[in-house]
Amino acid sequence: MTQTLLLENYSLLMAGIINLFMSIFLISRAQQSKMHLYFSLLTLFCFTWTLGLFLSRSMIDLSSTLLFTRSTYVSAIAIMISLLYFVIHFPYATNRLNSIHKMMVWIPAILISILVYSNFFIVNIRHAYSEYEFSHSFYKLSYWIYFIYIIGISLVAVYFLLKKFSITEKLFENQVVLLLTTIIIAMIFGVYFNLFIIYFGDFRFNWLGPIFTVFMNMAVFRLLLFTKNK
Repeated sequence: MTQTLLLENYSLLMAGIINLFMSIFLISRAQQSKMHLYFSLLTLFCFTWTLGLFLSRSMIDLSSTLLFTRSTYVSAIAIMISLLYFVIHFPYATNRLNSIHKMMVWIPAILISILVYSNFFIVNIRHAYSEYEFSHSFYKLSYWIYFIYIIGISLVAVYFLLKKFSITEKLFENQVVLLLTTIIIAMIFGVYFNLFIIYFGDFRFNWLGPIFTVFMNMAVFRLLLFTKNK
């Protein structure tokens, strides 16, 4: 394994550990605050996403690599759902999902997660660049269903935040703006490095998405330490 690849993988491992620490720390506040509960889940799934990437980039065996690679796509779905519920409760609960909205979120999530572990999502996997690096091909229709779902949940979260900003108390305006900014930045980098360029077969930079995301999570984590849930 090259020195560069080792550095990238250890950066992933460090990002995962930071996310896990934030998740464990905030879960202690979850009983009193759903806001903390959902951000704890978000950082937990960021940890599993990062760990999956780390393991898939650290193995020579392609079958093991494929298993952990599939897990990263399911973790990403869980991240987006956790983000949506977190936004609903930050800094206080609004925009509650009704039964129909919940079905629109959860039914596709379950079906797509099952699809990810089938041969109708990742068609094949192969070594590329080195024995520890790989690329894979997608079944195009399944990939675009996945892509649209992820982007859709992201845009709904952004919409809820914009709506919340227009009605929120002045005390919380700066907090909503900070969260909105971090989400948009994380979306841009996450989508680009972990969805867009890999569709074209370039997997060399898939480690960068979690690195940018952990910095965004750390900014929100710091914000939560000084925010009380209503």
